[in-house]
Amino acid sequence: MTMKRVDAQTEMPPAVPVAELNLAGDLGKQVKFNLATDEDTTDLAQLRNGSEPWKGRGEALEESQASIGQLRPFTHVARVNQQIVGYVTVERDGPVAGAAYMRNIVVREDLRRRGLGSLLLDHAMEQAREMIRKTIALRVDPANAAAVNFYRARGFTTVATVVSKKSGKLRLLMSREL
Repeated sequence: MTMKRVDAQTEMPPAVPVAELNLAGDLGKQVKFNLATDEDTTDLAQLRNGSEPWKGRGEALEESQASIGQLRPFTHVARVNQQIVGYVTVERDGPVAGAAYMRNIVVREDLRRRGLGSLLLDHAMEQAREMIRKTIALRVDPANAAAVNFYRARGFTTVATVVSKKSGKLRLLMSREL
């Protein structure tokens, strides 16, 4: 008889509802940043899985956890009242020589369009400055019009069109001076 191993699914408690986060006044004063810890990995992976492009790819939780684990040294977690509300990864080097590279920016779905993306981007740019970089770069799917417009509104320009090694799809390589 052949036995198949079945891994138990880990049930995570649902995120604290927006109303219970007590979001009031200046959100910028409520958001606290820290580097990701090992304990954050599963929560960050779930946040990633609920966001595009990973949601559309059907990325498994284990794949997200592995990716988050590799990026953990570069991952900055945004919290409000100790609850994770988003994260951004910023590496010292990337596809543009001499530029910091922002690999991921993710905001909890129920908190989008409240300024968290801008706070995460501002934090990423500050981290890039601390890395003694004068430019920050990122890749974005050109079909993701909301993201492209978000970055353009914040001073990013398209410097190239590249093909993603993972998906084989076109991506815009965007950057901006710090």
